[in-house]
Amino acid sequence: MATRLISSGIGIAIALVILFLHNTFVFPLCIGIVSLITLFEFYHANDMQHYKLSFFAGLTYALMLPIISVGTATRFKLLLTVICSIIVLFDYILHQMRMKSRSFFCILAGMFLIPNALSTAVILNHSDEKHGIIYVVLALCGAWVADSSAYFTGTFLGKHKLCPNISPKKTIEGFFGGLLANVVVFILFTLVYAAIMKHQGTPITYSWFAIVMLALACGILGTIGDLSASVLKRQLDLKDYGNIMPGHGGILDRFDSVLLVLPFFCAYIISIGLFGT
Repeated sequence: MATRLISSGIGIAIALVILFLHNTFVFPLCIGIVSLITLFEFYHANDMQHYKLSFFAGLTYALMLPIISVGTATRFKLLLTVICSIIVLFDYILHQMRMKSRSFFCILAGMFLIPNALSTAVILNHSDEKHGIIYVVLALCGAWVADSSAYFTGTFLGKHKLCPNISPKKTIEGFFGGLLANVVVFILFTLVYAAIMKHQGTPITYSWFAIVMLALACGILGTIGDLSASVLKRQLDLKDYGNIMPGHGGILDRFDSVLLVLPFFCAYIISIGLFGT
């Protein structure tokens, strides 16, 4: 547990620096790097690195998509998608005797799911001039607070297994502990942020019902994302996707709960909104 806590502390420190630079090119670049590493781990776990054209097309897409997700560069998104897709299709034809349909769809699924999911952090950051970065922080909290709280609650109070065949350490008590922690953090976060904005002379409006429901939704979606990644690990007979984060595994092990939370949070903010002025 000590290794896990130290690793988390280092990760949080790096994340804070990146978030502080959210108005610079550093933010989308770092999201692109995270996207690239996450997809690399996914491909490596599925033994896709042997199809070099598809492998590098996917990694290029993962790196570039977050960088061109906002601003004038967005006009290149479709072009990037089409070119990378053509390369994967060409590689499929080239290796028709070796690349099975499972591998082909695995390459495409990873290429489109992971970079697009993580790119929503950049979109969310630019979704509102005042609250954009706050939404990013809240979305990440929605995934990681529930996950970490579920881990600690399950460790000390867990008795009933949630999905023993998928993730033996997850418990029902941990799951509900994670949801409760999410609600508490979302409420406290909103109170503090509202007080800061009011002190600055720009009070915000919000709905407590929406805050609580969003906290619960993020906790549930984060668990689904985590369990989905665990299913794949079980099927591939893997303990972790990597070892870049001691005590946690790979980047994908840490971001699996984010892959559904970020897109959902972004879609909610763009469609409905959360903080008004």
